[in-house]
Formats: sequence, structure tokens, C-alpha cells
Amino acid sequence: MILTIFSLVLSACDTVEEESVDSADVDASGETTSDLEEAVTEEADSEAAAPIESAPGEVIYDFGFVPEENGFSFENYGDEISVTNLTAAEMRRMFGDVVCADINGDECILTPPAEQWMEQINGDMAGGHCEGMAVLSLMMYTQQVSPSDFGASVASELDINDETLQREIAYWWATQSVDPTQSSAVTGTPMEILETIRQMEVGGETYTIGIYDGNGSGHAITPFGVEDKGDGLYAILVYDNNYPGETRELFVDSRDNSWTYETSINPQVESEVWSGNAETQTLNLTPTSARLESQYCYFCEEGQASAGKLAAANQPFNQIFLDGEGHILITDESGNRLGYVDGKIINEIPNASYTQMRMLANGETPEPIYSIPAGLDLTVTIDGTDLTEETLTDLVMIGAGFTIGVESIYLTPGQVDVAYIYPADQMIAYETTSDESPSIIFGVENPDADYYFEVYGADMIGGGTITAWLDSTAGDLLINTEKLTGEGSFNFYLTRITDEAEEEFFAEDIALKEGALVYVNYAEWTDANPDGIYFGVDLNGDGEIDEEYVVSDAQ
Repeated sequence: MILTIFSLVLSACDTVEEESVDSADVDASGETTSDLEEAVTEEADSEAAAPIESAPGEVIYDFGFVPEENGFSFENYGDEISVTNLTAAEMRRMFGDVVCADINGDECILTPPAEQWMEQINGDMAGGHCEGMAVLSLMMYTQQVSPSDFGASVASELDINDETLQREIAYWWATQSVDPTQSSAVTGTPMEILETIRQMEVGGETYTIGIYDGNGSGHAITPFGVEDKGDGLYAILVYDNNYPGETRELFVDSRDNSWTYETSINPQVESEVWSGNAETQTLNLTPTSARLESQYCYFCEEGQASAGKLAAANQPFNQIFLDGEGHILITDESGNRLGYVDGKIINEIPNASYTQMRMLANGETPEPIYSIPAGLDLTVTIDGTDLTEETLTDLVMIGAGFTIGVESIYLTPGQVDVAYIYPADQMIAYETTSDESPSIIFGVENPDADYYFEVYGADMIGGGTITAWLDSTAGDLLINTEKLTGEGSFNFYLTRITDEAEEEFFAEDIALKEGALVYVNYAEWTDANPDGIYFGVDLNGDGEIDEEYVVSDAQ
């Protein structure tokens, strides 16, 4: 009987799970130990748990949620349909005015780091929106969010083509990637997870479940009941947004404290069985109450001050994102590593962590978000060894008041490039042996004006190294081509945001000579300056300007 039940079991959607960096304090799925977790989980072991006093077939807990009515009628989705995810309005709602470089009436113009973070998070949602759907359906059932705000009395009547609904799903999806939501996740043995679910009540604490396969994929589902299956086997009844209108079952076996769930990105795709036990810690619960608090803006220059008591518990850190199908390996100055080694994620960097997002809609699992203590100089290997086809890849670091990165890398199978990032110096060096034309990007918050820069279209024929950095004191952007193997040109784009205006500058086909150091004196430019931007060129690295000229705005 039990074997028959297990052969029929379970289902999933990709999840993002965050790992807190001290490896001693991090579970196998990557979740951070918290006070709330400790209250639920004293010690995870694989010993049999005491069975619940109930009879086979008895529903021993019923929250009242009905998937056919309280779940969405549409399936979990990624980027296969055109939707609107986070906008500046959701960013301001989540973090407050601190993300706005300027506010014009009700319009928030995001700071460059906030704009970049929103872009990265929206990109991650291409893999699926299960987290947002699991959370929002639960909150609509408990009336913490009203379905009537989106044109219906229950979630099942809502239309995915409604942009306001799309943005609401994206908002709750994004909470999994920030504190206090992410650090409030509760881990425990399967039976402890089951017992915690049985305490849910409308008007009290509620939870969504995160499930993980142990290889980087995760999914979010909504629990609403527990049924005794007999012989120490129980089913947590769940709404799985990959299966609209169905009641799914996550099986928990009290005899060995294990769990099993049959997962698929949708009913038309062959499923696979995910499983774990007390030791794997591959189940967790995220409390809804944490999502309702103000979320901490780690990438805001004023984030520490605005976060209150939460800031005291958070040390400054920088996050690294990879868009594309390759993997990265981050190495600090002491040789400690964080990232993929032989197909598995390792973490040797003290106080670093990684987050794997819950999303599974199309089988695509993005690279985790890596969090590294601020100030560390890093070597980042961009590895295309396992690729089967070319992929467009971006590497971005975002920290308090800045963003820096290299984008538009055409990573081919077997290609391995390296980026050297020096956050304190606002410097990045990109090294490749392939023909590339990458974009070097910078964004920075300043007291007088915020800036965003792109240096792009620089042809690196035969490879080489291009280095760029901001000298905010002098107001210069510097580009070093000492290790380029050829000459060419580059394009330059700048956005300047003040309380009075948002101004743009664009120029193309600017000479880029091998071995030169180019100075772009951006701080002297405004739209009101008809003379354009001053460029100076040191041709031989002796610290003397050999050529100088003014580049006019080509817009």
C-alpha cells in the first residue's frame, strides 16, 4: 500500500533559497538559521518521529483553503509569456523612498543600484513565479490582500493578463531575496515542518513551503491540510501552482523522518521525485509575517540608517549576479572559494552566502545570488565548460550605493573568462582569450548627483584585458587598454540624476588605442554645457595626457 502511494507521489515549481554564509550555520538547502527556526527546530536527526494519534484516512488538520477556489486558475509562468514584473512603484513599496534618486509627484526615479537590482531580480523571474503565486494566493485567502483589488472575489477568478496582478505576484516573489523575509525561513525535520503547518490559522501565522532537490532547484507551494495515510505515513495537502485546481500531496514518513514529493514544471511534462530527510534539511517554511515588514535595502547608500534595528544585525555585503547559462566561481584574496566546483556549490569564504530562488516554471534554474562581505577584492571565473551552445552572459555586482559589472559576453561552450572586481576602488578588469565586445557598466549614488555609465562596443579582437574604474573624487571614469591586443573604438553612455532633472549623454566611435589610458571627465558635464565631455588620453602610461579633445552629445 505504502509503495503504491509513493509511486504516485507529488509536484513542484522552481524556488529560490538563500544560504547564510557561515557554513556552520547554513543548512543543506542554503537557508539561514534564525530565532524563529530555533523555536521550531531543536535538532535535526534521522530517527523515527512519534506518530500522530489518528486513524488512516483521517484529515487531522484543515486550514480551509481550497485549490479550486483559492488557488489561481492559471499555471506558474516564466518568460514564455509577456508580463510586467517589478517597477519603480514596487521597489518604493518594498524599501521606501531610499531607492529613489528623485521623486516627481508620485513618480520615483530609481537610483542606479536600485534600477540594476530590479533588473536582475526581474531577470531571475524568467524561471518562474511560483513563490509569488504561493504567497499571494495564501494572503488572498486570509484577506491580507483583497482579490477585489484585482477585479474578483477569489483568486481563481483572476486573469493573468491583468498587469496589476502580475506586478503583485512579482512583489511577493521578490521578498524571498531580501531580509527579514529570507532570514526568517524556518527549517527542521519533515515531521517538525508538518507539526508547524498544523499550527497555522487564519488571523495567525501562516507559511509557504520551500522544497529543494539538493542540486540547485527549488519550488514554492501552499500548505492547507494534513491527512493520515496509515502506518506512520502522512500527506501534507498543498496547492501547487504548477497544477491549477488540484490538491497535491507532500508525503512525510514518521518512521524515518523523510519526505517525498513528485515534481514537474507542469502536468504535460514528465515528473520526477524529490525527497529528503531530517539531515538534508531540504524543506523550509517562510512565515508570512516577515514579508509584511519593511525589507532591508542592502544596496542603498542609506540602507543601514533606514533599516533601524535590522541594520545592526546585518553586516554590509555585496551581491553578485550571473545572467546566462554558465557558472561562476568567486575567489577571495586568501584563495577561499564560493560557487560551482565539479557541478556542486561550495562556500569557503567566511560570512559569505548564496541564495537559490524558488521559481520552477520552465526547467531553467538561474545561478544563485552570491552575497560576499563588502570590501573584499574578488576574482570571478565565468565558466562555460558545460555549455552546449552560446549564451549571452552578464556579470554584475551590487552593493551599498554602487553597481559594477561586465555585460554582453557571448560565452561559448568551453570558454572561460575572468573578471577582477575591486569594490572599494570601484574598479573592474575583464580578461578573455576570445573575440568579445563587452559592456562595462557602473552606477553610483553621490550627494549631488547619481550616475550610470556604460562603456560598450569595444572590440577585443583576439582577447585581452580591459580595465575600467571610477575616480569619484576627480570626477573621472578611466579606461585602461594596456593589455588589449588591438585598437578600435568604443561607445559611451551616461545618465545623470539630480533633484531637478534626469540628463543623458551619448557618444559613439571614440578612439580606443592599444596601451592607452582614457580619462572621461564626466563630473564637469551637464545638459546645459554645450561643450560636451572632456576626454584625455595617456598613450604610454607615464601619467601625462598626450591627447585631449571634447566629445559632443550625439543624441
